[in-house]
Amino acid sequence: MDTALDEKTLIKKARKGDRAAFSALVAEHQQRAYAVAYSFVRNREDALDMAQDAFVKAYQAIGRFDIKKPFVPWLYRIIKNTCLNHIERKKRHGETSLEEITGTGYEIEDNGQSPRGSSELLEQQGLLQHVLHQLSAEHREILRLRHLLEFSYDEIADELKIPKGTVMSRLHEARKNLRRALDKSKVAIHE
Repeated sequence: MDTALDEKTLIKKARKGDRAAFSALVAEHQQRAYAVAYSFVRNREDALDMAQDAFVKAYQAIGRFDIKKPFVPWLYRIIKNTCLNHIERKKRHGETSLEEITGTGYEIEDNGQSPRGSSELLEQQGLLQHVLHQLSAEHREILRLRHLLEFSYDEIADELKIPKGTVMSRLHEARKNLRRALDKSKVAIHE
């Protein structure tokens, strides 16, 4: 997809029941949707399910989407709510997956890297996920919006209903806390 204009055309077609147009929207946003879902649920299978559920909900609600607004923030809210509902259900039922205990949820492509290099990459990704979940929900949210979804400061301000200056200071603080937590975790690993 080339521009937001193309996206709006696809949305208009999807609103008229064109499944191929909605499939094109899914193809454009599925990787990012998975990444966002994973940042909430921290489990590969659940993240795939949550992303798929979110797209189903988006398709069902596309008629209510305001075409004048950007699509990604709307989709993000659906993904977020789907994941939060899932997390709440799991808490009520006391579920834990094997992947939550043993894995990181990332698949590593074979890029000719040595087994040791792949292992180190998995370790780094796992460490990052672990450290992210040590941050406050507020800081995880702002990092997710900025770095996973690549929202602009204005889009983040609109999504979180806070001034742009607050976005900048909260993002600065979140990055500082993330860096501090990563440094602390790396020291603990080497001890």
